[in-house]
Amino acid sequence: MARVTALIHAPYPTGFWVLWWGTLINRLGEFVVPLLGFYLTAHAHLGVTQVSVILAMLGLGRFISEGLSGPLTDRRGPAFTMILALTGGAVMILALSFAQGFWWTAAGVLGFSLLSALYKPAASTAVADLTQGPQRTRAYNLLYWAINVGAATAPILGGWLAGRSLRLLFWLDAATMALFALLLTLLYPRTPRAALSQVTHTRRLLPRDPLLWQFCLASLLFGLTYQSYKLLAVVFAQQGFSAAQYGQMLAVNGALVVLLGLPLGHLIARSGHPRWQALGAALLGAGFLGHALAHTLWAHMLAVAVWTIGEIIAYGISKTIISELGPPEQRGTYIGLVGSMAGLATLLAPLLGGALLQTLGAGGMWVVIAGLALLAALLLLALEGRVQARMTRPAGAPEAATG
Repeated sequence: MARVTALIHAPYPTGFWVLWWGTLINRLGEFVVPLLGFYLTAHAHLGVTQVSVILAMLGLGRFISEGLSGPLTDRRGPAFTMILALTGGAVMILALSFAQGFWWTAAGVLGFSLLSALYKPAASTAVADLTQGPQRTRAYNLLYWAINVGAATAPILGGWLAGRSLRLLFWLDAATMALFALLLTLLYPRTPRAALSQVTHTRRLLPRDPLLWQFCLASLLFGLTYQSYKLLAVVFAQQGFSAAQYGQMLAVNGALVVLLGLPLGHLIARSGHPRWQALGAALLGAGFLGHALAHTLWAHMLAVAVWTIGEIIAYGISKTIISELGPPEQRGTYIGLVGSMAGLATLLAPLLGGALLQTLGAGGMWVVIAGLALLAALLLLALEGRVQARMTRPAGAPEAATG
C-alpha cells in the first residue's frame, strides 16, 4: 500500500495531472461506447451483421484519425489536438443521440470516431513529452489506472441509467468530454514545438523503419484479440443475459486494473523489459480462450480476469516502447501509427467476429481470436532484442532507418 501511495504522490509535472484528472472525469462519463453493442442488439433490435458494421465504424474512424493525429500532434502540439478531439467528439455524440435507423446510426458512429480518436496519440505524446525514464512508464500506468477507474464505474452506472433514459447517456458522455476540453484549454501548459516542426517537415510522412512496421503488425494481432471483447455484448444478448449483467462482467476488467494496475505497473517500470508485452499477449489469448468454455456469468468473469491481467501487463510497457522507438520530433507519428493499428483492429474485429460467430458459433469464434494473440506473443518475442537495443541506445545516437 505504501508503494501505491508513493506512486500516486510522485512529483509529476502539472500538465500530467491536468491530463490525469481530465481523463478520470471523461472516463467516468463514458457510457455510450461500452454499451453500444448491447443497445443496438437489445433495444434497437438490429441484426448481428448490422451491429457488427456499426461497431466497425468505431475502428474505421480510429484507423484513419490516429494515423493523422500523430503528424498533427508533431506540428501543432498535443494540447491543440486533444482539445479538437474532445470538442468535436462531444458535438458528434450529441448528434448521435438523435440518430435513427441503421444508416444514420452508422454515419453518426463514424463521425464520432473520426473526431474523438484524434485524442489518444496526442495524449500519449503529451505523457512522453512531460516525463522520461522509469517515470514515463509509471505515468502511463497511472493514467491507465484512471481510465479504468472509469471503466469499472461507467458500465454499471450506464446500465442503471439506460433503464431510465437512453438519451441521457449520450448527453452526460458529451458533457464530460466538453469539461475535459475546458480543463485543457485553461490549465494545460503550452510548450513551443517550432523547432520540432521544422525537423518533422524534412522527414517522410511514413517512416521507413522496419522495426516500427513489425511492431505495428504485432500490435494489430494483439488488438484483433482485445477489441473482440465488444462481441461479448452480442453473445451476452444471445445467451439471455441482461444489460446489468453485461455491465457487471465488464466492470471486472476495470476493477482489476484499479487493484492491480499500479503495483504491476511499478514492477514493470523497474525492469522496463519488452518481454513483458509478449507475456501480456499470451495471457490475453488465454483469457479469450476461456470465453469459449464459459456458459455462466461467473465463468465469463473468470475469463475476463485472465485477459485483464494480460492487458495490464502489455499496456504497462507498450506505450513506453513506442514512445522510445523513434526520434522525439516524430514521437507523435510513431505513436499514431501504432494507434492506427489498434484502430484497424477495432474496425476488423467486429467484422471478423461477426462472421466467425455466424459460421462457427461463439466457441469457435473465441478459439480463433485467442490464436491471434498467441501469434502476437511469438512475434513480440522475435522482436525483443531489436526493441531492447533501440530503447537503450545512448541519447543522441543516430536512429536506425527511420526515413
